Amino acid sequence: MQDRKEHSIGFVKNIKNTLHDWWMSYDRKLWTACIFVYGSLLLLVVSVGVILFTHFNLFHTEPTSARYMLSALVQSQAAIVAIVISLTLIAVQLTASAYSPRVIDIFKKNPDMWLLLGCYGVSIFYGFIVLKLVEGAGGEAVSQSVIWSIGRFSVSFEFYVSLAYWLGVFTFVALFPYMLNIIGLLKSGNIIKRLATEISKDKILNSEEDPIQPIMDIVHGSIMKYDIATTRVGLKAVTDRVIKIINSDDEEEISGHFCKHLERVGKLAVSRMDEESTKEVIGQLDFFGESTAEKGLQCATAQTAEFLSAIGVTAADKGLVVATWRAVEFLEAVGKAAADKGLEKATWHVALSLGVFGRSTAEKGLVGATRQIAWTLEAVGRTAAGKRFESATKKVAISLGDVGKAAAEKGLESATQRVVESLVALGRTAADKRLKDVAREAAMYLAKLAILSEEIVKTAIQDYESRLEEHDRESFQKFMKLYEQELEKLRVKRRT
Repeated sequence: MQDRKEHSIGFVKNIKNTLHDWWMSYDRKLWTACIFVYGSLLLLVVSVGVILFTHFNLFHTEPTSARYMLSALVQSQAAIVAIVISLTLIAVQLTASAYSPRVIDIFKKNPDMWLLLGCYGVSIFYGFIVLKLVEGAGGEAVSQSVIWSIGRFSVSFEFYVSLAYWLGVFTFVALFPYMLNIIGLLKSGNIIKRLATEISKDKILNSEEDPIQPIMDIVHGSIMKYDIATTRVGLKAVTDRVIKIINSDDEEEISGHFCKHLERVGKLAVSRMDEESTKEVIGQLDFFGESTAEKGLQCATAQTAEFLSAIGVTAADKGLVVATWRAVEFLEAVGKAAADKGLEKATWHVALSLGVFGRSTAEKGLVGATRQIAWTLEAVGRTAAGKRFESATKKVAISLGDVGKAAAEKGLESATQRVVESLVALGRTAADKRLKDVAREAAMYLAKLAILSEEIVKTAIQDYESRLEEHDRESFQKFMKLYEQELEKLRVKRRT
């Protein structure tokens, strides 16, 4: 008995939760809007019909004419609704084949078709009932006797016949908003908007069907057709939705899931040599990374940096110069946003990602990209030093050292010089902020570069010193002493 009671309570709770979810959902808003539109249209048609029939004294119909008109009306409505539904199903099939089979769910949940079917069904069956009730021979009029009344208002059978005509007019007029809505729904932007409403934290974490995948299917198809507008809309819709639902409880799972989708899209765009789409992917990752940094989400921001770097490396492999530079630029933006918000772990990961990216561009002989990465590492490092993030700033020094080594080994003189200047700037800033371990780390990597390319390092240091202002010279001299100590250690080690 107790088990049955608990089962009943659980069943009632499930119904309440389902109704609550539906009431708060986007589907409820769609149904409400459609019911309002079709209801207003019905009220308008009936009101106009009453006014016109009253004004022109049309409330009199011969039984034969009534039977003929009602029969013709019902038949025409049945034919029209059959044609409309057939065309709708064809449109659904074509849309599903063009975008994704999961688009079918959008049409299935679309209230327009069900409301139109309901309106036609009510009108047709109402016409049948009235047709059955029509009495009288030719030459007579349909009965004007009152069937029922409410206060001052009375309704005759003639009114029922007239109402059948008005319902017929309404069902024909209702085709216009229906067709407008269906045609609008065939647009990729509207489909994406509907699919984006299905993305929720619970569905991403628990659902067997990935709510992001249908939009990614559309984006993949648009990239194959070089449809940049649809690609942009799809990526933005997913990014905006994920930013809205992500929080500190599940940031790692949600951001990882989202970034993997964008990585696949980015690599597809790169493989198609579609630089515009690649830039869109990079731009959305940047927006996501900066937004998660603003929310204080360490893991999500760190993951974004890693995936930005991965797409940038892939773009560099294919020679997409603008996309590569855009990835570097946005990594800097994410790194600075993370540092400004006090996210040292995320800043550390940005430095790591930039180091991997820089080594890759240096090994491929991309001088411009390597120089840009060195400058970006310097900017991130100085911001991190300003926040006294010792671990993150030290990682910047390590990444600069790795990039400089790769550039020197490939004989990229200009890139190596830029790395040297960035290391000096970072070391000077660390010395100024009294981050001794960071300054020594930067000095050590600078000394290693001097062993590989002594003349380049010497020239770069001289150029940097010539541009220094007077108030920066003290910290510069402190760093130079550390550099000379580290260089002497390496020389002694080499001699032994």
